[in-house]
Amino acid sequence: MTLGLQVASLADPAPKLCATADWALLSKEMFYKAQLITLDRAIEAITLAYFAIPIWSFTMTLVKTSIVLTLLRLPLKRAWAVVLYVVLGLQVSYFIANTIYLFAKCRPYHAAWDFRVAVRHCPSEQTDVIVSSIGSAINIGTDLLLSIAPVFILWNLRRPLRERVLICSLTSIGLFATFASIMKAVVIAEWTDTEDRWSTAISIATWTVTEQFVSILAACSPSLKKPIEKVLDKLGFPLVEQDPNISFVHMPSRMRERDLRRQAREWMGDEETQNASDTTSGMGKHDEESLGEKAVSTSTSTSGSSGSSSNAIHKDA
Repeated sequence: MTLGLQVASLADPAPKLCATADWALLSKEMFYKAQLITLDRAIEAITLAYFAIPIWSFTMTLVKTSIVLTLLRLPLKRAWAVVLYVVLGLQVSYFIANTIYLFAKCRPYHAAWDFRVAVRHCPSEQTDVIVSSIGSAINIGTDLLLSIAPVFILWNLRRPLRERVLICSLTSIGLFATFASIMKAVVIAEWTDTEDRWSTAISIATWTVTEQFVSILAACSPSLKKPIEKVLDKLGFPLVEQDPNISFVHMPSRMRERDLRRQAREWMGDEETQNASDTTSGMGKHDEESLGEKAVSTSTSTSGSSGSSSNAIHKDA
């Protein structure tokens, strides 16, 4: 049983490429000093920023899916597994629903990002703010849960205290992504009341990019354990006092196999399997004792017959 916390799906560069593409699209509306903006530049920036929204949602879905699938590889209690599946379903459902809303809310559809369309049928700005607030609540909730869940799950591992503290600290980086999501939600809520909407849009774009890249960093953070462990060993603060090769990420497959299976059965609540295993192991011990007794009796009888033969030889002599 492997307990390595490795984000296999993040080996594919899709989330990183999507986050980079989203930043490239949003960068067109970011101005770092006061200046005049031409109409063509404004139209281009607004269009690109609108198409950056589904890319952001897709990126966050990929990152959270990778974290959920990674945690599901651990021997979890059934309640934790159910919670993780609910989070995964909620995130995927939000991505699909948000994408449909973005491209189906206006008639004609391109009026959603092209303000030059004179005749349009679109929801009010207040409706957009409400929809965005619902999405922000979902993202904040899933961010917070996926940042805290690894701490509770990994803390119960039978590993040294220093190693557990390091792993939980690395996985808690996701709390910074949660903070970015909260700040973005606060700025979005002020959209209808602000006087300088372009400045507000820049703030939203900044927190959006921060949320994406910090989330990717949090998902990849367990891979930093090995280099940090080597640095701490050189400084005289080893995480594992016995064998440094036996760590959370690298564990021999045969070592503690029976103990890990028993622990997994306890976490899964499979008492019948555990009792059956105990019975089997008890029968094995009984068989070993029987074989040992037979071996002893055989050796005794053999030595007895040998002794009789020796006595007979001495008498003949």
